[in-house]
Parts: sequence; structure tokens; C-alpha cells
Amino acid sequence: MRISRNYKAEHWNALTFNREDDWQKGVEIFMDRLTTRYLLHIQRLLRHRTSGFAVLTLDCALIETLEQFRRGVSKTPRGQSQEYFATFLTGTSFSQDFNTERAIMFYKVIRCGLLHQSEAKSSLVKRSETLPLIKLTEDREGLIVNAKAFHAKLERVIGEYVSVLQNPESKQARAAFRKKMDSICKV
Repeated sequence: MRISRNYKAEHWNALTFNREDDWQKGVEIFMDRLTTRYLLHIQRLLRHRTSGFAVLTLDCALIETLEQFRRGVSKTPRGQSQEYFATFLTGTSFSQDFNTERAIMFYKVIRCGLLHQSEAKSSLVKRSETLPLIKLTEDREGLIVNAKAFHAKLERVIGEYVSVLQNPESKQARAAFRKKMDSICKV
């Protein structure tokens, strides 16, 4: 089974994690998965003026799976997507832009709106060098999200997560990461 452009499940399954080289290879496989299945395509989409909805939809899918990696679960338990999403946005460097209330609002009006109705409920998705990553609409019922800035932040958060995984002292993060990848690779 192919798990990314350049790796199959058998590559993951061959790792014993008894040596540091295996951990580094495991992180490489993970990054190849994210890059070849999502990040390269998002970068291409960002070149198009009207790509904000598509980019944020893919980013939302990545956020949920990244939180699954952080927790070491194969999938988000039924009824816990909002909590997973809010935990990710408030438990990573996204916390500079999100408190719990704003994270829950983002989940409801952006994530759920895009994934279930293909619209950002009461909200606007923009792309600008001058807009902040996120702010409330004037009526405070929705959000204005800078899709380009949001994605750039997500890529930085992924980089931060990779740095944690590359650190041999990150035993808990590595154990959770391995559990999720084992699930993907049917170990």
C-alpha cells in the first residue's frame, strides 16, 4: 500500500525504531506523506486568486489528522472533532491567534461550513499580504480568515512538530506519532 508518493507501508514496517536513524527515517516518511499528498498541491492552489476555500478545506483536513498524530489515535472519536480542532489551534503556535472561543468559532463557521456546505458561514475567506491571519467580522458572528497567512502558519506548525519528533528526548510525542503511523500502515 502506497502511503505517499515515495513510500509504501512496507518502508514504514521495516523500521524497528531501535536506532535513531529509524526515527529520522520515520519522520521523513511522514513529511513525504504530508508534502506529496497535501502541501505541494496547496502551494499550487495558492497561485490562483480564488483558491482560499479549497486551501482552507485542505488545511482543516490536515489540522484534524495532525491532532490525531499528536494524540496517537487512528481517528477522531465520534463527536470529538470540535475538541480536537480547538486543542490543535490553542495547543500549537496557532495559540498566538486563537483562544478557545475563537477556535470553536473557526471550527463551526469555517471547518464545518467548508466541509459540509462548501461555504464559510457568516464569514469571509480572503488572501492578502496586509490582512491579519484571522479577525472577527464587524457583526461578530463570523470570521475573516486570510487563507494565505493561515496556510503559512500551518506549515510553520508542521515544521515545529517535525522538530519535536526529530528530538530523541520527545518520547511521548514519538510514541503517539508511531501509533498513528502504525494505524495508517496497518501494523
